Amino acid sequence: MKLQSRVSLVIFSMFLLGWIIAGFFTYTLEVKNARNNIIHSAKLLLNTAISVRSFTSEELQPLFTNTIDQEFIPQSVPSYTAQKVFEHLSEDYQEYQYSERVLNPTNRKDLAEEWQVELIRRFTEKPDLKEIIEERLTKQGEAILYIAQPITVDQESCLVCHSTPEVAPPSMIKIYGDSNGFGWKINEIIGTRIVTVPVTAEKQQARGKVLAYLLLIASIFLVTYAIIGIIVKRWILSPLDTISRLTEEISLGKIEIIKSLDTTSYTSEFGKLTDSVNRLLISLNKALFENEQKAKKKE
Repeated sequence: MKLQSRVSLVIFSMFLLGWIIAGFFTYTLEVKNARNNIIHSAKLLLNTAISVRSFTSEELQPLFTNTIDQEFIPQSVPSYTAQKVFEHLSEDYQEYQYSERVLNPTNRKDLAEEWQVELIRRFTEKPDLKEIIEERLTKQGEAILYIAQPITVDQESCLVCHSTPEVAPPSMIKIYGDSNGFGWKINEIIGTRIVTVPVTAEKQQARGKVLAYLLLIASIFLVTYAIIGIIVKRWILSPLDTISRLTEEISLGKIEIIKSLDTTSYTSEFGKLTDSVNRLLISLNKALFENEQKAKKKE
């Protein structure tokens, strides 16, 4: 393999390795940033739901205390209000969902599914666990990220409706019956609130950014590679090739065709080397000329 080919291969290998390393770290960083953005959006939605619950519990619920025995108002229930608000939001953003799921709900619509039961079990086994952030696939095969937090019975007012059917408001029993949603205890983890957000779009956007960045880097690498190739050939390989060819001719005794080398177009280092070769040629030619003159005098 020629020196030029070897140098080109080394330069190209270095650029290719740098391109791969840059792509790997860029992809890792972009995916991490995309996930952080997704988590930020999910937490924002979850905190919004918690704020709606707090507003309902603190501002709306007291307004219906005196009428709850005669008429049960679902809008006075924090869980109902929070989920209804997000149902309206989902009309425009169907990928974003908020739900509260319980092991023993008053409304069977809030009954926890199998994977949600597993989350509740994890919260129950580890009371200090405040949050779970994971990804999963929906039944449609779409990847989603969810944030789950435990639902704890932390207020005595919750037991008015969920302790026993005997003390529950008759208006609520009339709507939901007396079979479900009872037996709750203070400080008991009875369910989980979950917000889900899509991840496919964010990840695709991250991959698109990485691809654009890699194409830009590849373009810069190729231009740089071409420029370096020209410089190496013009200022290194070409002088070396000339000097190598001439020294080979000298070794073969073809002194008569040797002429002084042009050093004006070479760099200082190769100019010095070329000057040395020129001095060698002059010395050889001088020595040969003197030998020829001596030979003629002997004759």
